[in-house]
Amino acid sequence: MEAQLAQKENSSFKRQIAIKSRAIDLITGSWIQDGQYGILETKYGEKVGRARVMATVVNKFVSEDGKYIGLTLDDGTDTIRIKMWDNFALVEKIIEGDIVDVIGKVRVYNEEVYIVPEIVYKIENPNLELLRKLEITKKLRKLGVIEANPIDENEAVRKKILEVIGSSKEGVTYNKLMEIKAGKGVVEKIVDDLLSGGLCYEPTPGTIKKI
Repeated sequence: MEAQLAQKENSSFKRQIAIKSRAIDLITGSWIQDGQYGILETKYGEKVGRARVMATVVNKFVSEDGKYIGLTLDDGTDTIRIKMWDNFALVEKIIEGDIVDVIGKVRVYNEEVYIVPEIVYKIENPNLELLRKLEITKKLRKLGVIEANPIDENEAVRKKILEVIGSSKEGVTYNKLMEIKAGKGVVEKIVDDLLSGGLCYEPTPGTIKKI
């Protein structure tokens, strides 16, 4: 999906790169006049003209005359709206509760930062939301916004664990996961995080399965 979406973006939009962003970083950014529309600068200095946000749709509004649609997205850090005055087919099948990956232009009006979407992709695999959060965490760590922690340093191990768990419809044993090479206690901690985070569960003691 990631490659497909990137290919679609590259073939259709050859302007600014869409920056993978958190809602909180966009809505707390500063608007800088740069050309016709301007550009957003986050508190840690990243300039964002086009953003890419993965979040859950918590509200969908359609005007009475059908000429405007607004979606409120929540990515766990804050909420941000996408606003549309045309090309409504992008969100025709999107409903509240869906997880979406949105690429669009960042705009501001009456001090509200919002996104005018160019691509809206419904996410079927919840693991992709986790991977996006890891990608952004890694970026913020490089920018010095947040400090490193053991789980972030072992995100490759987390991806491997998710792949192994997802490879079996019946789930995999805890002992099987322990065969994955990682530092002492890393696999155990990641599995505990996946269980407590609701991404996996134990259908039977000692067996881990995806939700």
